[in-house]
Amino acid sequence: MLSSKLFFLLFSSLSSAAVIPRDNSVPPSYCCFTLSDPSTGKTVQQSTDYGFLYFDASQPSGSYCINLADTTRPILWGDGFNNACIIAWDGHFQCLDPTPGDDKWALGHNGSSSSTPLLLHNGSPTYQACPNTSGGEFISSGATGVSGCRNIQLEATGLKGTCTGFTS
Repeated sequence: MLSSKLFFLLFSSLSSAAVIPRDNSVPPSYCCFTLSDPSTGKTVQQSTDYGFLYFDASQPSGSYCINLADTTRPILWGDGFNNACIIAWDGHFQCLDPTPGDDKWALGHNGSSSSTPLLLHNGSPTYQACPNTSGGEFISSGATGVSGCRNIQLEATGLKGTCTGFTS
């Protein structure tokens, strides 16, 4: 009898937990989004192991947030605030650990006719998509010694939170 009551209690707790939605709230002053290449429509993917950003590399889609009110040290966060994004010494775009670099991130239009904001790195909207040896393309900002790269811009789409002045 006790085991059937325990089973019922456990079952009812699990079933009620299954219908509680996850908290996808965005902290005050933060703007969250996904990134895509406006010329191809491809969505940026992020390696779960090393945090590198890719197109067409069989990785999960990335999500990013920035506090647009912080103009002194604007940090781009990947993975929902778990990892700060940087452009590494070799040019690779990476979101790997919670330690921010010296990069200055922003959203802007920079002369674009689109109302969708572009991700700016140190004021520039230009990145490169370079062939990856294991398939797809890795995203960089001036990767050295890599041939076959193409210039791209990264649009912030699916805006959530405080993204004043931008539409998606």
